[in-house]
Amino acid sequence: MGGTGSHALVVIDPQNDFCDQRGSLYVDGAASDIARLSSHITERGGEYSDIFVSLDSHDVIAIFHPRFWVGEDGLNPAPFTRISEGDLSSGKWRPASPLYRERAAKTFSAMKSKQIDSMMIWPEHCVVSTWGCQIADALRDALRSWRGITGRAVRYVFKGENPFTDQFSIFEGVDSSWPETSFNEALFSRLSGFDAVTFAGEALSHCVESSIVSYTGRLGHTARKSQKITLLADCTSPVAGFDRQSSLSRITASGVSCVTTAS
Repeated sequence: MGGTGSHALVVIDPQNDFCDQRGSLYVDGAASDIARLSSHITERGGEYSDIFVSLDSHDVIAIFHPRFWVGEDGLNPAPFTRISEGDLSSGKWRPASPLYRERAAKTFSAMKSKQIDSMMIWPEHCVVSTWGCQIADALRDALRSWRGITGRAVRYVFKGENPFTDQFSIFEGVDSSWPETSFNEALFSRLSGFDAVTFAGEALSHCVESSIVSYTGRLGHTARKSQKITLLADCTSPVAGFDRQSSLSRITASGVSCVTTAS
């Protein structure tokens, strides 16, 4: 890596709930990913003209959290339960607030249009103002060092604030019809103006892959050839049960090169 042109580092969701073993949705391997990334920024941060950090930002009551739903027995679903449109229609699962039934139906309709057949219910994570939503300590310190050396501000991207749809990509939600989950043209415009963009963060199988696919898809083939896009493959890990190599294959197929912090 390197070069004299402009180069943006995009760090996706480097938060305690994903990156600390005490986190509610710890991604196996993420603590080591963050340690490597933090050392990389401390040692080689001068290679980046800008750093962007996305932050998953949720309320406790969100369509992908247990407390949004109740079953026929009146209990909330366990984390990692999958809920389908048919489950909503049959009453197997229903929103705890009847006011949210139409909004849940809207979400499932959007999922169906994208050939997503069910929604994963995640443990409560990255709830705004909690420890789990905060940036991991090692990375926070590395970013402080980078600011001191460059005199530049870190640019933050907040995502997931809409409680009625999943949002894995930093650019768009699964239901992109909401104003706050429609494609983030401002962020795209910023990133597409760099000579090079490097991605890292968590989780490879979800937010990292989705963000890269969103970005490269909008960028188009011609622009992809003129902008160097890389993934720091040793600074990202998949959620347990999801295949690392499958995600990497889809990412490289989109025109992105996988490198490491030692490259």
